[in-house]
Amino acid sequence: MESLSLYPIIPIILVALATMKLTGAALGIKPAEGRFASIDGLRGYMAFFVFLHHSCIWYLAMHGYGWRPPPSNVYSQFGSTSVAVFFMITSFLFFSRLLQARKSDMDWLKLYVSRGFRIMPLYLFALFIVLTTVAILSHFTLHEPLGKVIVEIFQWMAFIKADINGISPTWLIIAGVIWSLPYEWLFYFALPLLGLLLSMRLSLLVWVFALAGFLFFFYVILTFYTSGGVVNHLLPFLSGIAAATLVRFPRMRVLASGPVASFCIVLCLVIGVGWFKSLDEVVPFLLVSTAFIGIACGNSVFGILTHSLSRTLGQISYSIYLLHGIVLFVTFNWILGLQRAGQFSPLMHWGVIAVCAVSVVTVCSLTYRFIERPGMDAAPAVTKKLRRQPPGASVLKNA
Repeated sequence: MESLSLYPIIPIILVALATMKLTGAALGIKPAEGRFASIDGLRGYMAFFVFLHHSCIWYLAMHGYGWRPPPSNVYSQFGSTSVAVFFMITSFLFFSRLLQARKSDMDWLKLYVSRGFRIMPLYLFALFIVLTTVAILSHFTLHEPLGKVIVEIFQWMAFIKADINGISPTWLIIAGVIWSLPYEWLFYFALPLLGLLLSMRLSLLVWVFALAGFLFFFYVILTFYTSGGVVNHLLPFLSGIAAATLVRFPRMRVLASGPVASFCIVLCLVIGVGWFKSLDEVVPFLLVSTAFIGIACGNSVFGILTHSLSRTLGQISYSIYLLHGIVLFVTFNWILGLQRAGQFSPLMHWGVIAVCAVSVVTVCSLTYRFIERPGMDAAPAVTKKLRRQPPGASVLKNA
């Protein structure tokens, strides 16, 4: 078996789904109840594809290729294209809420509190693991002035992947996945600005808050995350906006349903992902965007995306995306050792990855149940408490 063979993909996905069935039942993780079931299933596979992307990179890196996108189109796009689809999902869901809010005022306080409690608890947990790993690699000794280390930690709090205490590259511990979070936050803070284009009324405080957040994350992106092209990373958000607009037309939902549409979606993905290196070119971008619009309009791709296991996997997708790199780092650096793992055949490597898939799904089911879910459940109570503040104290309540 070659290291870039596509044969391991399906068996490892089946291993992950089987593990998800067991952990979901044990921890009471159920599919989300909502209007866009296909989207819920899609996000789980996108997160798992990023795991497979980095699994391939680890093999190549240990065999002298370096940490860069694999020469295989499929394994390369499992990284960049999966994140692009995440951006499409984000813009689709939240622009849909914006369109719905044209009939009534948008609750900006609820939106930003829920986003903070959705993203930050797990991120802080991941950062704690990163700092613990850095401490172990540093032998619990400061290799830089304390003040500099504190600044580096605060950079990570702002989603900037700085090296900490001289451990380079620190981002390898988490496979560098935090680069996408500034783009997510940039879009969240762009929502009030998009609301202005939809003739929504905004209070001055909402406008100032959104503009400040937008400018901050735009600065972070331009300063630290220009690799791959800022425009190329922003374009998928437009695809999501297009999907949110088109899904409101009943005829589009009818066209997107049925096996013929499923076949067309699969064909678009096979060509867009199999024949091209990335979405930087017009043709693959349009093909993947077309496939996403079909899924957003309700196509389940022959029932795969709406299956209960797919949707349950989607529940832990954020944990999979954020934590899989830590599992791979620990596995190859400490459990197996780089020298030993570097001598594995492709078959042995993918066997290890199958075991890692079990670990990733199990760990991420636990973090979803005990970190993500409590954070999401706490958001309504925090929002309600903030509303009880004296008039003017809640800066995000739209006037």
